[in-house]
Amino acid sequence: MDKEELRSIIKDDYNLPDGKTEFEAIQDIIGILGSTDAELRDTLGYGILNQWLLKKKLLNEEQLEILLDKALSEDMLFYRIGESGTDSVFLRSFSSLLIALILNRDNRIKFLSRKKYEQMIERICSYCDLEKDYRGYLEGKGWAHAPAHIADVIDECMKNSYTALNECAKLWYALLALTEGASEVFEAEEDERISLAAVTMIELKKVPLPVFIEWLYKKEELIGRDITSMKRRINFKNLIRCLYFRLSKKELLGEMKMEFLSLEKKFNPFHKY
Repeated sequence: MDKEELRSIIKDDYNLPDGKTEFEAIQDIIGILGSTDAELRDTLGYGILNQWLLKKKLLNEEQLEILLDKALSEDMLFYRIGESGTDSVFLRSFSSLLIALILNRDNRIKFLSRKKYEQMIERICSYCDLEKDYRGYLEGKGWAHAPAHIADVIDECMKNSYTALNECAKLWYALLALTEGASEVFEAEEDERISLAAVTMIELKKVPLPVFIEWLYKKEELIGRDITSMKRRINFKNLIRCLYFRLSKKELLGEMKMEFLSLEKKFNPFHKY
């Protein structure tokens, strides 16, 4: 599909193009998610998918599951995984956003089996270990933002009825791997998006706050003087701060406020000044 076709869909109140079934039209949109044209990929393509899947609720349960399998495949989420600095990141990153839309539907109508859900969790955790492209906004190409987009997926996972303490632990450590894998300090508020998923599991009472703080304390202190260790420490310190303020705003900290402040000191060499 080209831009004019997509603009026509929007102008026509997001009705399907003539002669296309729901599944065919959505497949056509998926074909442009790897484009380097930000308007085509993001504003038009993803925007239409959002309307079709969430607002108009297109596709039945079987079709949604087929779409999820495709999005989690080597052809989409894992497309040329491990590359950094190439345009392949756009397809991986926007596959994440597609997965988040499908999971949002599942959280409403519950069509995934437990087995399918567990398989999906394993794929998501594997992706967090393997993704190496952490770029945010790219001039002339728009948002890549792979860490932020997979964090949105994990946020939807946290809301799923199958997600209990064990699943939360897996997903948290996947987020942690994502944070540790960054070779630069986050510059496009990726830490904010990552913190959203963690706060969701606490707010929904899937993980008691004292247990989550134990998980945070298990993170080894990054005391190396090399530049890589310093950047990882800064990312984790900033993540702790995001968590602190989000939990505080939602009045979820309770008696654990000092624990968070002590944790921040552990990763902040300037606290003594």
